[in-house]
Amino acid sequence: MIIKKRTSRKTSKGYRLKDSTHKMIEKIQLMINASKDTVISRAVKLYYNQISIERKTSLINNTKSIK
Repeated sequence: MIIKKRTSRKTSKGYRLKDSTHKMIEKIQLMINASKDTVISRAVKLYYNQISIERKTSLINNTKSIK
């Protein structure tokens, strides 16, 4: 008896995203020819860097206004 292995799409687990977010991820996947994990990882890194810069700028402005 030959058992065929089911092929399934890789699905990230542990979080739920809106349908619109899934569509956006798929569009980006096609643009950069990468996996969903790569797209999400790069997006999170960009967002983290943006937040870090904003916080540093905010801290600098706050220390200047105190002096």
